[in-house]
Amino acid sequence: MMHQGGTSRHGITMAETIVSTLLVGMVLVGTIQLVAPIVRSGSVMSDKLVATNLARELSEEIAAKYFTSPLLDDVEAMGAGVGERRSTYDDIDDYHGLNNSPPQLSDETVMSHLAGWGRQVKVVHVELDDPSAESGSYTGLKRITVTVTKDGVTLAQDIALRAHAADQFGFVLQEP
Repeated sequence: MMHQGGTSRHGITMAETIVSTLLVGMVLVGTIQLVAPIVRSGSVMSDKLVATNLARELSEEIAAKYFTSPLLDDVEAMGAGVGERRSTYDDIDDYHGLNNSPPQLSDETVMSHLAGWGRQVKVVHVELDDPSAESGSYTGLKRITVTVTKDGVTLAQDIALRAHAADQFGFVLQEP
């Protein structure tokens, strides 16, 4: 391009530089606003997957236990007996009140890489005709709820029902 004095123009002006910088900046801000939620949602989904696996792992451990202790004749008792440790739990109600943070394996090994995570277990007698309703006494049916949290936020919950009849029909394959 030629100017009035016959000289050609070299380079870009300050105004063009400012406009270019503003356009690139707006595109960059838009891209960051688009990518940030995607990155956050990936982290949330990863945490939910870990939580679901932690809940299922503990639920499966509990499911392998007797409905009531094969050594005691107390169908009403809830919670671990005096001096009983998780590695010696023999029935599902022993898990009632279990609260590990960070979570632990069945041999009580702490999962130290999961600091901030926790698992809680609640076992209750429930009504036969309405398992969502707690019963104050033995009904032959228990509801086991395993809750997994991270930094105090519930990420997963596994709920299972267990009938006393399962023990009587041999669904539990372990020796007392």
